[in-house]
This record gives sequence, C-alpha cells and structure tokens, in this order.
Amino acid sequence: ILAYSPLGRGLLTGKIYPGYNFSEGDHRKGVFYFSDENIKRTNIFLDKIKSLADEKNATLAQLVLRWTIEQPGITIALAGARNGEQSIQNANAINIRLDESEVKFITDELNKLELVK
Repeated sequence: ILAYSPLGRGLLTGKIYPGYNFSEGDHRKGVFYFSDENIKRTNIFLDKIKSLADEKNATLAQLVLRWTIEQPGITIALAGARNGEQSIQNANAINIRLDESEVKFITDELNKLELVK
C-alpha cells in the first residue's frame, strides 16, 4: 500500500502555524485541514511528539514518515519535497528506528487529535 501525502501537504512538518500566509493559488488555501483552528490543534499534537523526534535526532517530518512506514501494510510513503535538501531529509527517515511502544505513543496521540470541519 502506498501512503500518499503522509506529511499532510506540509501540515505535519511543524512548519505551518495559525495565520500562515499561503501564496495565491496554493491548493491548501481554504481547505479545512489548514484552518487556523485545525493548524493549532495539529501543532498541539506535534508538540506532544516533538520530544521523541528530538530524542531520535530527527525532524518532525522524518518521525512522521517513519511512523507511516511502520503502519501495517504500508510499503511506500510518497512524500513531496520542494528542494533537494528536503528530499534527502525525507529519505533519511528510513534510518530512524521506532520500537513498538514509540509507534503506539504516536498513534495514541494522533487518535486524540480532533479536527473541526
């Protein structure tokens, strides 16, 4: 199974914040996932898993990609990149090791995330 956009079009990288100014024509503008409230809620989730990313010497994006690959049946996490450095960082997610309790921790925190429509 291929996971498409496992970084939520950038939302799960920790780089988007409430009031983020999406450029004209950006497909994320107006999508409910990117409302200020949902960005705030998502960032609370990311804050909860950031210490694990730091412990692994990884970015939030790398941690999310690795967690995605750990999901049953997932064989590919198709993540976009805006430049070569992002491509390299994404590829390095494969070097992160998550044990069962760490995967469960991320899953449990994600399951607490409630977005508004």
